[in-house]
Parts: sequence; C-alpha cells; structure tokens
Amino acid sequence: MAALQGYIDIPSTSLTGGTGLTVLEIVAPANQRVKVLAYGFYFDGTSNSAVPVQAIIARPTAAGTYTSILPVPVEGECTETFQATYNYKNTGTEPTYTAPSSGASGNILKTFTIHPQLGYEYLAPLGQEDIIKGGGVLAVQFTAQAGVDVRGYVKIEE
Repeated sequence: MAALQGYIDIPSTSLTGGTGLTVLEIVAPANQRVKVLAYGFYFDGTSNSAVPVQAIIARPTAAGTYTSILPVPVEGECTETFQATYNYKNTGTEPTYTAPSSGASGNILKTFTIHPQLGYEYLAPLGQEDIIKGGGVLAVQFTAQAGVDVRGYVKIEE
C-alpha cells in the first residue's frame, strides 16, 4: 500500500421492484491490494412503511456491463495514478452471488438491510479494513421492493 487514498462517488441510481442491481464493483490490479476504508449508501424513499432495502457486499464472479469511474484523491496534490478499476451501476448481467451453505464457502461477505428513507455508513476500525487481494473483486448490490434511488461513496486506499 502506498497510502494513496481516494473517494469513489456513486451517482444516484434507481432500484426497482425486487430486482438486485450491482451499483459498485472494485477490481484490484493483478499484483496490488486495495483497502476499503469506509463506505456510505443513502436512499431517497418517501414511505416510512416501505420494505427495507437488502444490501450485499461480496466477492462475485466478474460479469455485467459497468460504467468506469475514477476515484478523487483525498490529497489533491498527489500525482500518482490509481491502478484499480472502479465501476458503477451494472447495466447488464448481474454477477453470481453465492451464500455460504453446508460447510461450503460462498462469496457473500455481508448482507444487511437499510430502511429506504435512511442510509448506512461504515468506517473501518484501524487495522481491520476490508482488503481486496491482487486481481480480486469486491461488489455492492442492492435489492429494493419499491422504487427508490441510492447514492453513496466508498473511500479506498491503494
């Protein structure tokens, strides 16, 4: 790690009718790790009785069509180039997410729900950041029962 930190801004993305949508994918370079320092996701729901949005953070199989996005360096004077690939909003085939079962390991790291009028923010404790191995993939998928938009950010370090 060279301590090159940056923010990935996830533009507003529509979620609809119970269909999962991968809104962010981080692909680490072949021989370099990427740390996930923090993330936050926020919704613009209008109903206080709406079904919570399901969120999955996983290491999926690579699939789908994404739009590339560049991180913004935390220190503006840094001239180094981010090496990982950062993508948002899957517009094609969803990656495969597999939950652990019967002693077999899956690729889902964390599943949680968020009220569609609220948000969720996570700041990793020092030394306990999620690390994406060289050549590895980390993705975030949301499934909302009612139409709602999600936006957010991820803070990374390469």
